[in-house]
Amino acid sequence: MKKHNVAVVGCGALATSAHLPNCRKNPRINLVCACDKNRDAAEQAKQDFGAQRTETDWNKVVDAPDIDLCILATHTNLRGEFIIPAVQAGKPVYTEKPLAPSVAEMMSIVNVARQTGVPVCVGHNRRSSPAILEMRRLLNKAKIVKDVERGSVQRQSRKLVPEEEQTQMLFRICDDSRSWKDWVFADEEGIMYGEMVHFIDMALWLNQSPPARVFAEGSNRGNFTFIITFQDRSITTMVHTMVGNFDYPKELFELTTNNVTVAMEQHIEIRQFGLSDEPTVQTFPFADPAICAEQGLSAYIKFFESEKKRTRQAGQAPRRLTVNKGHYRHLDRFLDCIEGSAENPCGIESAVSVNKIAMKLLESAKLGIPLVVNPQDWHIPDLLKQ
Repeated sequence: MKKHNVAVVGCGALATSAHLPNCRKNPRINLVCACDKNRDAAEQAKQDFGAQRTETDWNKVVDAPDIDLCILATHTNLRGEFIIPAVQAGKPVYTEKPLAPSVAEMMSIVNVARQTGVPVCVGHNRRSSPAILEMRRLLNKAKIVKDVERGSVQRQSRKLVPEEEQTQMLFRICDDSRSWKDWVFADEEGIMYGEMVHFIDMALWLNQSPPARVFAEGSNRGNFTFIITFQDRSITTMVHTMVGNFDYPKELFELTTNNVTVAMEQHIEIRQFGLSDEPTVQTFPFADPAICAEQGLSAYIKFFESEKKRTRQAGQAPRRLTVNKGHYRHLDRFLDCIEGSAENPCGIESAVSVNKIAMKLLESAKLGIPLVVNPQDWHIPDLLKQ
């Protein structure tokens, strides 16, 4: 088994909750360095997760001969400036989303990656969530199945009307702004860009047709709705709230096509109706089964009910019940890509398309009008490889 010598650059909340513990847990990773401009943060990461050394200057990570893979977990103010020299030094990079804050910077990264052949993976980790991978399998099956299970009401057969060949999707994101970092309110793009690229990526990844039109209504800091219409006239609607409660299940995806409905909730439960040879309900384990060994949405709700009672009696803060959104598997799949045994789970070219659509939605919200999506908003020509 190959060992990858890894540096984590940026030791903030995401690194300490996902990337650093995943590096410590993965037998294929040797955590060489924790790097942060804040020395105390780097030293704390070294102590907590077993890094061999710390750095406060990311240039030393790029130049280090004993580091062969970098995980970039900083805010977007550091992207191309780090990724480009790292790739030129032959070091693959796993970078957090968004790929970069501007199209020019994104394309600079794409060109260098194409020239060197060194892979870069973007942390759209939901592509590696077990529940979402299963949801996608069911959706793709629903698109081609011939004999959909009859419902309790079935009218006379007739020829399909054009709308019945479309795929309709609803994404509901219930968030709690009291849990957010200050950058959400300081950045001009707000949560509409920095966080929603996750869900825009899902919309493009799940739809076979290219996007054709977008509309956004609401504040870029939260409480907004996105509508993405695709060339086959399929529609994805995303509803985001910043005034929910942190303990309520954050993510609900409802996908409908060919008289089949597939719903995925909080990465812990899938429900489907219409595929007779598939289970109606599937459940998935929590990220830490030691806290809750049961599975599914009912277990999630039951856990928080018991936590309310326990914390009232003990006067303690409630425990957090985390779910598997694919962080560990996404990085592990990228290791497979580096070793040449699998495809990149999220290459930078698809991330460029996602970010361009996100920018289009930001513009739509600012102007208050729908905007046409042209091919240059989602397609990158091969000629750039020259």
